Amino acid sequence: MPVVKTSRFGEVQYEESDVITFVRAILGFDDLCKYFIISRPESEPFKWLQSIDDPSVCFVIIDPMLVVNDYTVDISPYDIKQLQGSGNKDDYMVYTIVTVPKGKPEQMSINLQGPIIINIKKLKAIQVVVNDTKYDVRYSILANQQTV
Repeated sequence: MPVVKTSRFGEVQYEESDVITFVRAILGFDDLCKYFIISRPESEPFKWLQSIDDPSVCFVIIDPMLVVNDYTVDISPYDIKQLQGSGNKDDYMVYTIVTVPKGKPEQMSINLQGPIIINIKKLKAIQVVVNDTKYDVRYSILANQQTV
């Protein structure tokens, strides 16, 4: 089983069958395409999107529906093609990246305009840009707490 030495968790084993390939990279991380998700029961509902290409890169992610229950993302036909998917929404997981300012966890926020969409059957992913002014790039998790 492959191992990646992470800056947060030390050495972590992962299954090749769990590797998610970004066919369109996360904005600002163009050279990083291979990731896997780390789930820890003590950290739920938060997860980590760990880069394999650069073990020092790890994003905290969350299902945005846990924060904004009416959050929706339309997946364009172009995006569906890139994800090698179908139009069936059950084939996809949507996550948002969580930003936690150093020393100020009460100010953590999520980027609702830059969700990550993963085709869970093909393990292909993209980050999309949502051009909807009702969604914020720094949506406060705690100020708008629902079920988190």
